[in-house]
Amino acid sequence: MIRYHRNTLKKLLDQIKFASKEPYLYPEIWRLVQLDVIKKIISLENRIRDKKSEKNDLNILRKNPSQKLTKEESIKIKAKIKSLENKLEEIRFLIEVYRSIGDAVAFTFINKLDIKPQNFKKSAGFISEKIGLKKEIEVFKKNYSEGRIAIFNDITSVLKYCDLTVVYPGGFNLIEVKSSKFENSRIHRQKENADKIVKYFETDKTDNLYGIEGETIRVDVNSVEVNYVKELNKLIQSSKETKNAIFEVEKGIYYFVSREFEEGFMERNFKQLKNPIMVSLNQFKFSGQGYYPFSLSFLDSNDYLDFLDGNFVILIIIDFEEVKNYCSFKNYDFIHSDNDRYIFTIKPQNKENSEGMLKISDHYFFRSCTEFVSLKWLIDDSISQFEKMKNNNLANL
Repeated sequence: MIRYHRNTLKKLLDQIKFASKEPYLYPEIWRLVQLDVIKKIISLENRIRDKKSEKNDLNILRKNPSQKLTKEESIKIKAKIKSLENKLEEIRFLIEVYRSIGDAVAFTFINKLDIKPQNFKKSAGFISEKIGLKKEIEVFKKNYSEGRIAIFNDITSVLKYCDLTVVYPGGFNLIEVKSSKFENSRIHRQKENADKIVKYFETDKTDNLYGIEGETIRVDVNSVEVNYVKELNKLIQSSKETKNAIFEVEKGIYYFVSREFEEGFMERNFKQLKNPIMVSLNQFKFSGQGYYPFSLSFLDSNDYLDFLDGNFVILIIIDFEEVKNYCSFKNYDFIHSDNDRYIFTIKPQNKENSEGMLKISDHYFFRSCTEFVSLKWLIDDSISQFEKMKNNNLANL
């Protein structure tokens, strides 16, 4: 699917991986990469318009009562429409691939926990349909000419507030570019939304975030994140020789990379698991959930492009029996929840300390898969936060 774009995509990804080692030393790379991505996305958006126009003309022809088609003609037109629909899906997929490169730029400069709250908002749509596009590109270039590094938000899938983000060591600023002197309700609404997200970063508090009623409070993690990105990439390399490669990153948690299905392989290697679930990362290529992008997690650009092309499958297998055992060791019960917002709860076993419980959202839990974060670390840090908050509440009584 990405065959004709592969060389361009690899070049852009390799430039990002090179510059990301010391990102503030290479502003020209970030400028040129983003301008290339803008051009590619606009070109693909124009192709979508052309294909939609072709499809619309064929539908008009097919349904025109004054022009009776033969059965053979009708079959041919339907086949052309189906072919156009497939082509449209391919083009949309390619736009997502280029946006994943934009995401790689964003996550290089901005902490992923600062990106997450900017993601859960409806996308603005086509870049090429924006009235102020020319002005935005001018301001984007001007920032670079004045020595600043800017991110063009619309080439990402995650930065959905304002037009540009100017980044600097230790922080970032959101920039809304005004294309005219006139103001309307849409401009006022954009400003209110931008002010709201900025206030959240400043105070760590906001109301009605992610469509959830009530106050949301942001807290720091208690310890440095543990993840298995290096282990994943080693496994991908191993699979090139063995076709199927497995590694148990934690007790009861396995990474499995498969390039060629082998009958009986799964049964032989996972029959000892008591309560397993299996997550295919191929279904999370472009999840839209603001996770750290695979375009950065895959250290080799060719591996990332092969993954997108479906040349290998990555499965995460988790034995929930071991997860329960681990929580029990920490004196907590791990319970599956029927709540739409929280898929798991972790509750203290100690009757004297049984008030309250930890609620784990699906987004948070699936970081253990999509971001290759240690599930035990997620549990440990969550429990630590929970106990810290309870102790603070007791201290304030």
